[in-house]
Amino acid sequence: MENQTADYHGDDYQWNHTASAGEGDAKTEYYLPDWTDLVLAGLFTMLIIVTIVGNTLVIAAVITTRRLRSVTNCFVSSLAAADLLVGLAVMPPAVLLQLTGGTWELGEILCDSWVSLDILLCTASILSLCAISIDRYLAVTQPLIYSRRRRSKRLAGLMIVAVWIMAGAITSPPLLGCFPRATNRDIKKCTYNMDSSYVIFSAMGSFFLPMLVMLYVYGRISCVIASRHRNLETNEAENVRTRRKVTIERNKSVRTQRTDCVESSVTCDKPSEETEPTSMCRKLGTIRGNQQSCINRVAKETKTAGTLAVVVGGFVACWLPFFILYLATPFVPVEPPDILMPALTWLGWINSAINPFIYAFYSADFRLAFWRLTCRKCFKSRPNLDGTNRKLPTPVNWKKDTSRT
Repeated sequence: MENQTADYHGDDYQWNHTASAGEGDAKTEYYLPDWTDLVLAGLFTMLIIVTIVGNTLVIAAVITTRRLRSVTNCFVSSLAAADLLVGLAVMPPAVLLQLTGGTWELGEILCDSWVSLDILLCTASILSLCAISIDRYLAVTQPLIYSRRRRSKRLAGLMIVAVWIMAGAITSPPLLGCFPRATNRDIKKCTYNMDSSYVIFSAMGSFFLPMLVMLYVYGRISCVIASRHRNLETNEAENVRTRRKVTIERNKSVRTQRTDCVESSVTCDKPSEETEPTSMCRKLGTIRGNQQSCINRVAKETKTAGTLAVVVGGFVACWLPFFILYLATPFVPVEPPDILMPALTWLGWINSAINPFIYAFYSADFRLAFWRLTCRKCFKSRPNLDGTNRKLPTPVNWKKDTSRT
């Protein structure tokens, strides 16, 4: 015999199925997920797979490709490691929560561990994005100083260590008892510590301060690149004038040489290039070389700014709604809908899935490395099927025809 009852848990309303075999048997309550829960769980599982595969490819590409072993990609690897751990350790329990109707069945210790891992890894991911922005800012504004390999690698290592130390410092206070949880909380609900002091501390350290740093850094990089664009245009106009001046001087020198030849009764119908002023050929070569170098540098920095803009935009779009709700919840008398916090949490976790695709889209080296790690072996035998086998019968037929003749 099976009866369907409605149970209330605080402000939550959910349907439970009560199964009983007889009057004397103990009753067991369990949540039966509906089709929306199954669909969402399937979508979340696909997101987990994308997050794990994408970030694993990033780490493998940096390890196996020499061209990708740069200072910036050290930060990208740290970011990928944090996002990979989010996909491995943080997202799967959330899928389980979706299938159990939001009821935590794994105990209080695992609940605290899961929440702490969530805060630690998401904070490390956000701070790694901030470190990448600072790295690009230093590379653009101080290229000569920052290009020294030993100093830049040492600074990158220190910044990565600082990122994980800061993430641990933001995560650890509740575990150390500095911000205790409410004593009357529902043990079947695994949620964040909503102590108002800790909410302000963690929200500022995990999101709002890094966001301000990233926006400031991106603004400064944009200003520097715009200034260099203007300087490049000015220099280009000046170089055009210089080339015209050099050309006029060269033509004047050639005419002078011809006049001298005529006056000295020497035949010189066509002056050789060796008679032209050597310093003026050199000036033109130097001007063109410097101009091309400036154009290449500004183009590279513009591409860097575009990549950083997409990274910052994706980061803000994914995490800003969650942290606004997270920061406002302790101070708003009305509790938000139960579905809102999990939905915005998953929106924030999507940022861990899209970061590898951003770098793959903007970096040809990453695209080639991903191709080599995934699809290259599958398409290795295709050239043998179309190009070479078709050409093999030709010489055979030719030999037969010549033997007949």
